[in-house]
Amino acid sequence: MATTELPKFEFLSLADNTSGWGPLTTSCSAEEPVPFQQFNKADRIGRVADWIGVDRFYRRGNERYNERVYGSAANAGSQFDYIHGMDEHNFQLVDTSRPMARNPQRNFRVRQMHLRKMMQKEVEKREMVNQSTNLRMKRSIAKEQQRAFKMWQRRGGNARQGQRGQGGRFGGDRPKERLPSVQVRPEWNVLEEMNLSAFSKLALPNIPGGEDIGDHQYGSLQYYDKTIDRVSVKNSIPLQKCAGVFYNVTTTDDPVIQELAQSGVGNVFGTDIILATLMTAPRSVYSWDIVAYRVGDKLFFDKRNTREILNPVEALTVSETSAEPPSFDGGMNNAKDLATEAFYINQNFRRQVVKRNEPGFTFKNPRAPFEDDETGESGTAYKYRKWSLGNGVDGKPVELVCRTELDGVIYGLGNETQTLTIKAFNEWDSTQSGGVDWRTKLDVQKGAVMATEIKNNSAKVAKWTLQALLAGSDTMKLGYVSRNISRNAQNHSILNTQYVKPSEFASNIALNMDNCWGILRCVIDSCMKQKPGKYLLMKDPQSPVIRLYSLPEGTFESERESSEEENSDDDQ
Repeated sequence: MATTELPKFEFLSLADNTSGWGPLTTSCSAEEPVPFQQFNKADRIGRVADWIGVDRFYRRGNERYNERVYGSAANAGSQFDYIHGMDEHNFQLVDTSRPMARNPQRNFRVRQMHLRKMMQKEVEKREMVNQSTNLRMKRSIAKEQQRAFKMWQRRGGNARQGQRGQGGRFGGDRPKERLPSVQVRPEWNVLEEMNLSAFSKLALPNIPGGEDIGDHQYGSLQYYDKTIDRVSVKNSIPLQKCAGVFYNVTTTDDPVIQELAQSGVGNVFGTDIILATLMTAPRSVYSWDIVAYRVGDKLFFDKRNTREILNPVEALTVSETSAEPPSFDGGMNNAKDLATEAFYINQNFRRQVVKRNEPGFTFKNPRAPFEDDETGESGTAYKYRKWSLGNGVDGKPVELVCRTELDGVIYGLGNETQTLTIKAFNEWDSTQSGGVDWRTKLDVQKGAVMATEIKNNSAKVAKWTLQALLAGSDTMKLGYVSRNISRNAQNHSILNTQYVKPSEFASNIALNMDNCWGILRCVIDSCMKQKPGKYLLMKDPQSPVIRLYSLPEGTFESERESSEEENSDDDQ
């Protein structure tokens, strides 16, 4: 029987230090070496155990911090570093593919798109806030207006309405509607309606400049007095009442136009103010009317002879295109009286700014045939010019003949004589006209005053510019004339003057000559399609429409005879 040996239990040998305490100095055997690393008491130990390697994993830029904090221990050695064993478990594949290069432009575009979206959201948010704020403001303003209107009614506003003449801001005190320039009679037939909003799209390009007709240049002009250029608000001068004659001969009464029509020069005739009124029709607000005569294959644009000083076509309207134009009835600042005041201001201004006591420039014919030798000269020169407007509706050429006017002459840079068109703005009451106070703004902000006048008198300024362009005037001289006292329409002062070139000024006021010629050609074609007879073109006082009426024979003849009788009585 075999015997099995039991496992042996061996006791570990322990070294006992009988002479003291603690381990013996020779407790470690040489077969088990203990790792040892140099250590200096002056070195600062940052970590008890360094598992990641101090000298390999600290961030760049912290070398000074590492050396300061850890001292030489940071680079002391690698006795305590972990050493990988060379076995299969530690084998790793190396990725040899190229890293994908980032596109900095794409990243920039992405950031820009993100930024735009954020900005758009912010703008939309602000717009919503502004809309809500504006809505609240409008509601509060409406409530305030209703409250003020009720208070105005309690204080007897309706009773005082008839005394105030011109209206205010509220519904019960509005100005009356504009009246037509002539009362339409039942026997007048409407042949065509022309919408003025469609006129802005018309154009007739490549129209050559006007051509003077032979020796048909009449009158004499005085030279401009350049001392007027030194006038300012601080050095203003009173507007003088200059004696003179004003001729407003109609187209059909002009003997020169009659002679040209009989000799076959042109087939469409008119004066510069009549043609300018038609060409600037989209800018007009007030009502006006023009008589058209179809005689054979010719067309005459004429005006009615009225008992008033000026026909509505010739009237110098004041603040016609302003936000609150003056009313036609009421106190001294009604539309008719302001137009009459502006007419006298322009007549006196154009005579005062020239050297009347010195010899001037005389054209080939010293006097026009319709000027009277006994009454004296008008101080105006007349030039008859023609334009070719292409072929008409009947295939025949449209030859336009126009009587133009000039107001003065001036010496140019090369001492040559240049023609002038002289006009004047007039200030009546800046608190009612919606303008600026000339006496405080004209010397320092003349451009602002000019812009306000162009806005408030768009139709009148456009007519002036077209008259200068049709006459071939070299320069326009504009004056600023104001009342000495706003409640006195008799005494005025010249506050300033200004030179402008007609072509440049036309572009400044957005006056397109191609569009003007297109409007005139459209009106000519509408009239030439009618049978020979008498017709009326009238601007509607309430809407932007021109209506073409057919008139029976003898219409306006009684007014013409009464006007001639009154003129003869005045002469006697």
